[in-house]
Amino acid sequence: MRIKSHTPQIYLGMTAAGVLTLAFMGIYAHLMRRDGRDAWYVYAFISPFVLVGAALAFFGGRFLLRWAMLGSWQLDVPGPGGEFGRPFAVTLFPSRTRTPSGELTCHLRCIRIVKLASQGASAGRSSTTTLWETTWTLRAGTIHANIGLPLSLPLPASGEPTNISPQSGAGTQWQLNVVVPTRGFSDESVFDLPVRA
Repeated sequence: MRIKSHTPQIYLGMTAAGVLTLAFMGIYAHLMRRDGRDAWYVYAFISPFVLVGAALAFFGGRFLLRWAMLGSWQLDVPGPGGEFGRPFAVTLFPSRTRTPSGELTCHLRCIRIVKLASQGASAGRSSTTTLWETTWTLRAGTIHANIGLPLSLPLPASGEPTNISPQSGAGTQWQLNVVVPTRGFSDESVFDLPVRA
């Protein structure tokens, strides 16, 4: 099965949040000015929102532009997924042929996500705890879109299998984070992995 990286959705959300924040603050400032109530405290009030919106739009848009130019990543996982105590062989595929400018950094971790109910509400904040993690680097030449890059993920002898509730998003999740240096910046992809006991 092919697993898509969920990193682009994060930056798409950042860009959308930044643009919406800037739009709302622009409309608010325009309405205050039109009504003749554009005093200094109105601009003092909206300036932090404008700064946050501009930062979100800039960094999210910058990543999306790089993603559109360079393409995305997918992870090919054989069968039902990894198994504890055995190396987990997967293949990393770019949507376009890529040549890393340095060593790739791989970070494998197991996290537990707990939903915290706020004041009796069912939907609240979440808390994330790292149960296990390891990091390694590897050198790779040109990664072709039709061949990919084979990776061997070092799973521990025992641990908690992937178990995420579709309703709440709580449970245990295994994640692979791959950082590929390309032309002066790092292209980062995050994949949710199926791991069983």
